[in-house]
Amino acid sequence: MGVVKTVEWMRTYYQEPEKICEKFTKYFPLQQEALYRFLVSKGMFRPVIDGEKEIDILQKKRVWEKLALEYKELREWLKGPDIPVFILLSDPFNRTIQREYNGKAGLSIRDALFLFVSSQNSIGELKALLTHEYHHICRIHETEIKEEQYTILDTMVMEGLAEQAVYERYGDSYHAPWVSYYSKQEAIRLWHRFLHDSCNVNRMTREHDMLLNGWRFYPRMLGYAVGFHIVKDCVAHTKYNTNALLEMDAKTILKEAVSFES
Repeated sequence: MGVVKTVEWMRTYYQEPEKICEKFTKYFPLQQEALYRFLVSKGMFRPVIDGEKEIDILQKKRVWEKLALEYKELREWLKGPDIPVFILLSDPFNRTIQREYNGKAGLSIRDALFLFVSSQNSIGELKALLTHEYHHICRIHETEIKEEQYTILDTMVMEGLAEQAVYERYGDSYHAPWVSYYSKQEAIRLWHRFLHDSCNVNRMTREHDMLLNGWRFYPRMLGYAVGFHIVKDCVAHTKYNTNALLEMDAKTILKEAVSFES
């Protein structure tokens, strides 16, 4: 499948974006209106005046063609599955996405990948986003665990591994912003204070999302940031690369991250 030409879908249905979601219902157990609300919560666009101009800019940058090449290289590197990649505009009303992530977001499920992007994104940024999200897809396919059985530790390590993949391809200049929220020593303290005794919390619970995102009284992006440092520490002590780590389970990666034991 690879990168799908979503340009004409957006041109035709820019003012009625829920109609685009009809094309995605085979991937989600939702009706198209409910699916649109869900995808908006993950970063999909809501129409604005003259918003179609964004599509023109993305086309001029040859975003679809360049990411199609990146996808091909990623598949070869990670030996991953061939799934559809849907590129859509991001939500200009979503403050977090616009301010924190420079107007871009991604969503990976087992059989499809969504990139929500804006005209301000560089090709380098978008390649790094695709690398991060496609790594999730490969991880899901490599591990035996069903997604509903994931624990907070599984999710944290998955996020850390995806950023390790970005680092190996592009260095640290295209890391997600949460990578730099805490130093390694701070991450170790946060691990022992908030996560060590909760690492079996199930993905299907609100507690999982609170720990991962740092909601309420938890430090922001707690699980993401600590997961990154766990993977980094594992790599520092083992010298394993992304390919070696891809099928390794989260508990083994944590065990190899010896700085987090003390």
